[in-house]
Amino acid sequence: MMNKKKNKMKMISELHKVNTFTSSSHSHHSNPHFNFFVRDRCKSGNLGIEEAMGLFDNAIQMRPLPSIHPFTQLLGVLNKLNQYSTVISMFKSMASSRIRSNVITLSTLINCFCEMGKVDFGFAVVGNIFKSGFEPNIFIFTTLLKGLFKENRVKHAIKLFNKITENGYACDDFTYGTMVDGLCKSGNVDKAFKLFQDMESGNCKSNIVVYSALIDGLCKDEQINKAQNLFEEMVSKGVVPNAFTYSSLIHSLCSSGRWNEVESYFDKMMNRGISPNVVTFNILIDAYYREWVSEGLYLFAITLITDDQLP
Repeated sequence: MMNKKKNKMKMISELHKVNTFTSSSHSHHSNPHFNFFVRDRCKSGNLGIEEAMGLFDNAIQMRPLPSIHPFTQLLGVLNKLNQYSTVISMFKSMASSRIRSNVITLSTLINCFCEMGKVDFGFAVVGNIFKSGFEPNIFIFTTLLKGLFKENRVKHAIKLFNKITENGYACDDFTYGTMVDGLCKSGNVDKAFKLFQDMESGNCKSNIVVYSALIDGLCKDEQINKAQNLFEEMVSKGVVPNAFTYSSLIHSLCSSGRWNEVESYFDKMMNRGISPNVVTFNILIDAYYREWVSEGLYLFAITLITDDQLP
């Protein structure tokens, strides 16, 4: 209790110092206190939308203006809070005040455009990055790939991916994961599998996100045996499956009426200490009413949810 009170008093003290500075906006010296305060609030994990917007308004009214860092940090938080249009409006205010952005700020702006279904605006920002003398990184290109898949522009995504690799950018597991997931969800499972094989033969190795996306894609493409083989390969390489991986296999096996295998995977899941999620539970309930799984497995699933053990 005392710690909470001390933390609250400390925050009030910090806010007072920030407000004291912003009220005297004609100061000719930069205020490191404000920069530190913004940094700490952004790292805290509990910075809300209104507070972030208030800190941005304070920052943009300061004279002299703060460095780009507090602006970048605040935009980053709002981006994570899905306030995409707000971030874009703030970026315009920064541009009007002649605040020079860095690559991190611009990558945040690109993500906002992509999330809003405006990936072409994101490509325009990449053009500005080059004009500003910066170099786009693999994270920016991966964001654009994600935006293209979001707009179902699969051919454009494949073309961009090829250009990225041709120009010597080292794709990471996040890039490959985005490609595999996007190709699977757009019905291009065989292309996703080929890309996965290329990834495995190179320096970048697949993680659980890539494996799960591909296993789910194979299951939905009714290639259940191939999905099972990939699952076994994944486990043999030391990659630990998660609830989503198991749910994909269980759902596909239920749809095929292979309920003995359903129970086998469910047992493996529990033996590994992986709790079924709500998706797994719903699959089992549906399978029971279709008479695909045993009453024992159904009752066990019911016990899990009544004991509030589902994540």
